[in-house]
Amino acid sequence: MPDGDRSTVTPVSRSPSATRSPDLSQSPRTVAPSRLTVAVMGYRVAQRDGVWYTNHSFGRLIVELAARVRAVHFHGPQAIGEDEATCDCALPADHITVHPWKPRRNSLATMKHPLRLIREYRGLVRSGEAILLRGGGPLCWTCHLMARTDHKTVVHWLISNPVAVLKQQPRGYGTALQWLGVQYARLDRMLIRWGIRVSRAFVLANGSEVARLFPSPRTEPVISTTIRRAEFHERRDTCTGDSIRVLFVGFIRPEKGIEYLIQALPMIRSNRPVRLAIVGPTGAFPAETRRLRECARALGLDDRVTWEGYAAFGNALFSQLDRSDVLVLPSLSEGTPRVLVEARARSLPIVATRVGGIPTSVRDGQDGLLVEPRDARAIAGAVTRIIKDGSLRRSLIRTGRQTVADWTIERFVDRLLDRLTRRP
Repeated sequence: MPDGDRSTVTPVSRSPSATRSPDLSQSPRTVAPSRLTVAVMGYRVAQRDGVWYTNHSFGRLIVELAARVRAVHFHGPQAIGEDEATCDCALPADHITVHPWKPRRNSLATMKHPLRLIREYRGLVRSGEAILLRGGGPLCWTCHLMARTDHKTVVHWLISNPVAVLKQQPRGYGTALQWLGVQYARLDRMLIRWGIRVSRAFVLANGSEVARLFPSPRTEPVISTTIRRAEFHERRDTCTGDSIRVLFVGFIRPEKGIEYLIQALPMIRSNRPVRLAIVGPTGAFPAETRRLRECARALGLDDRVTWEGYAAFGNALFSQLDRSDVLVLPSLSEGTPRVLVEARARSLPIVATRVGGIPTSVRDGQDGLLVEPRDARAIAGAVTRIIKDGSLRRSLIRTGRQTVADWTIERFVDRLLDRLTRRP
């Protein structure tokens, strides 16, 4: 698209469902200056056949952003091991310049080289007229200091509450290291708060819980989204086949609470077989996968639980959603999960836990059902309601699709651009 064409974007009207909460869909389309250069810190990157890739959930947003500005400089650590498989969104070289950083296994290992890390951050800040930071990371707060010195606008998109995540079940490296991780996360949160005040950054926080952790006049809760309006799929009903397919989609990690969903499976009441499909990569926490498999085995559910592996965004993920009857997200800690938007966009009724930013995204009884975390019986009861009550189920499907009608990646970038183009 020529520079002259990028400066005008067609206005989009606001739907009634978009006015119920302070999400990104509330903003009208903005006018993006064609000469803006944006520096982005995001996911890991991987190179295959001369093309750079990153995870779809952030990559799609960057591709959309790059189509509206002069240039995007994408900075991120190189993926290693199984993380490379989750980098499945190509970054077009004619729109996006990738600056690969050294691979990072974890925050502790990264902090062994603080000067290298600061140099990487310095390169990030220098490469753009406006700065977009996604999430946190070791010494991330220094970006705010550098941006203030250079008089550059910063938008910091905060995804979740790392302290809450780390407080969940041990991750296999011992309680002492887990305690140290929590203390580090608290310190990092304090420093990011301070950095945000220094740079006068705009803060987009996934849900009200995360927004409360980073209070400022420029903080607003948002709902993560990756889906385009053209990818919505309308169907009137589910749970009409010979069996019921319950679906989980997400990383197989302790804070996802999958064990409670497995425990709920035999308690779901239905006159048809009920099966559970678990979709998500297992490489980050193999011990958790083994524990969950043993949980299913101990309950005699081996033949009713299938492990589908990672499903890339697009046809692979949409096929999983479209073949299922209910999506359940039993998380113990969350921001505003994209899959809850994607499921409703594909006309799938949802059950989720009342944690983190999920209540910002889901209205209990209207576009989904909410239950308390760590409660297998409550999960089973909610799924049973959806299976048995056709009127409720069809209402959840219809209202859910209406709710997320404006929660698209196009509208997300509208609000993002509005913030990036303001003065600090």
